[in-house]
Amino acid sequence: MKTTIAIGIFFAFFSILMNALGSHAVKTTLIERQMVDSYQIACNFTMYHGLALILLGIFIHLFPDIKFEYVSYGFIAGSLLFQGVIFFKSFADVGKLGMLNPIGGSILFLSWIYFFYIVVRFVK
Repeated sequence: MKTTIAIGIFFAFFSILMNALGSHAVKTTLIERQMVDSYQIACNFTMYHGLALILLGIFIHLFPDIKFEYVSYGFIAGSLLFQGVIFFKSFADVGKLGMLNPIGGSILFLSWIYFFYIVVRFVK
């Protein structure tokens, strides 16, 4: 629970930091590499999943018998692969590492579906 919330807070902080950098310090690089839109998506998704992790930490505390931890693992792994690869691609050629991007997106997608399922099925 505590770790999930802490990682969520870090993701939210990191999103704010990357948004600030993207608006100022690295804006020219992003424009030159034509990565402005992708970078913004990564920033937004990092914030969304940070907030979702904070919520999940609360759910883990309130409903200890329901396996919300699995959703948090998916959000963390999916975010590192999806948003992480986009952040790296914004500044450097990642080569075949770019193939991890759709895997991360799929993990996020499946984690949201599982989150929905366990809330509908088990939360009373």
